[in-house]
Amino acid sequence: MMKSFNDLIVSDNIDEVNISPETMSSSFLAFYCERGALQFSVEGEMYHVGEGDIIISTPRNIVGMYMRTPDLQGKVISAGESVYDETLPGVFQIDPNWWKKLFYLRRNPVVHATEFQSKLFLAYFNLLMVYMEDSDNPYRQRIIRLTSQAVAVELLHALETETVNQNTCDTSQKDRLFQRFMSILSRPTNTEREVRAYAEQLLVTSKYLSAVCKEKSGRTAMDWITESTVGHIKYYLLQTDLSVKEIAFKLDFPDVSFFCKYVKKHLGKSPMDYRKTMVGLSEE
Repeated sequence: MMKSFNDLIVSDNIDEVNISPETMSSSFLAFYCERGALQFSVEGEMYHVGEGDIIISTPRNIVGMYMRTPDLQGKVISAGESVYDETLPGVFQIDPNWWKKLFYLRRNPVVHATEFQSKLFLAYFNLLMVYMEDSDNPYRQRIIRLTSQAVAVELLHALETETVNQNTCDTSQKDRLFQRFMSILSRPTNTEREVRAYAEQLLVTSKYLSAVCKEKSGRTAMDWITESTVGHIKYYLLQTDLSVKEIAFKLDFPDVSFFCKYVKKHLGKSPMDYRKTMVGLSEE
């Protein structure tokens, strides 16, 4: 059964959610595997999921589902961009290190849940199902938003030992600036590639923004922007049939020639050569 409210979807049938590569790339998605197994890739790395595991997919991941057993069953919670915008500000107020965990998830999307974490996920799933059915409740929207926020915090908490020391929480002005930069950068529809564009939104200079990013993460603002852009390019080249011209237009490049030079610089091949090479490797 699938239930939806605004941009949030919960379902106990993975097939109802229509988990295509595009869906998984444009939303936050958590899938708890109750039975069966599946194998999928994230940016070329293969992952295996079995009973009791949780997949947490973040926006812009290049995800492909390659194999699944016929008896695959589980629970899905999918949050689109509007839920992301409503939920994330509250999350990074609660957990100042959320951004480290978010980028950890991009390379480590499978959580081997403990018995307690499994029970917690299922409890939140059932709670969201109940609230979505409660159409007469005037506070339903706020309750669902707060519950979604709690789910996000719990999922990030499961990564605590892999990412940061729980006792180190710095909430200085620089931390808040960096968190806001990462929040804007992580938006599924964001295509900005200039530090200046982010600095203007954050009401600081480009030099200051880059200095803060370097201090807080060891990487410049442009490093983060480039990683995000290249990830988006890989997705469209490998997971869609869009032409090079269509991809360049979708990502707001000024023209195809500039796009091809950008891809050559960062991926070492032309867009078509990269697509052919990577598709050929996956088929092998």
